[in-house]
Amino acid sequence: MKVLQSLLLVLCHCALPSITDAFTNEPPGRDPASIENIRSSEKAVPLTSDNFDELTKGKIIFIKFYSPSCPHCKSMAGAWNELANYYQETHDNNNNNILIGSIDCTDSPKGKDLCGRFEIVGLPTLLFGDASLGGIYLEEYSGDKTFGDLKEFAIEHLVAKCNPGNLDACTPESRKDMEEYIAMSYSELNERISALEKKQEELKDSFKDMFAKLQKQYDEMLTEREIQIVKAKASAKLIQEVIATKAS
Repeated sequence: MKVLQSLLLVLCHCALPSITDAFTNEPPGRDPASIENIRSSEKAVPLTSDNFDELTKGKIIFIKFYSPSCPHCKSMAGAWNELANYYQETHDNNNNNILIGSIDCTDSPKGKDLCGRFEIVGLPTLLFGDASLGGIYLEEYSGDKTFGDLKEFAIEHLVAKCNPGNLDACTPESRKDMEEYIAMSYSELNERISALEKKQEELKDSFKDMFAKLQKQYDEMLTEREIQIVKAKASAKLIQEVIATKAS
């Protein structure tokens, strides 16, 4: 179903929503010089709403949304700079189609607008994947944020992946499915999505019914177990009383 939804966005060339009120202006008392120093120390490509589509076109990207005053952002800044430096090297890496970027969500309006476009609510947030069509294929990174972890993840995941806009990366079987969907009309695609969503709900309901039956069976077995324990204790007590009576 995710493939179908991605395909609809590909066909529509729909833009991601703009949520410009996701961030407030920089709070009073923050040192502008310090903020600029932090921004300028970023080794990754600085991205804004003005240059994002141009610089990421045809790229596989790993991008960081951050704030200069965010403690967690500061703690991972060194690791992110190392990753950016690693991918800027060319001596042993074929990294021309990979971009490591950074977006300052407090840089109003251009950075702030871009963070709103991707509905960023927590910082730092890292997104990765194919940047085609404004980033509809991007996923959130949820691993550790050391250089070693980031590098290991990037090497494994910053590769071309099968999607409706990149059929060359598909296996023959996946490509066949993609082409079947591409040949469908909008109404057929929506009908297929509706059918799959209905199937999901049916499976959820079926699981609930099965779970309820298993829960009832478990409760009955638990009750029976308690009954047998009470009976065993009573029998043991009776035997002890008989032994005591015989011994008297």
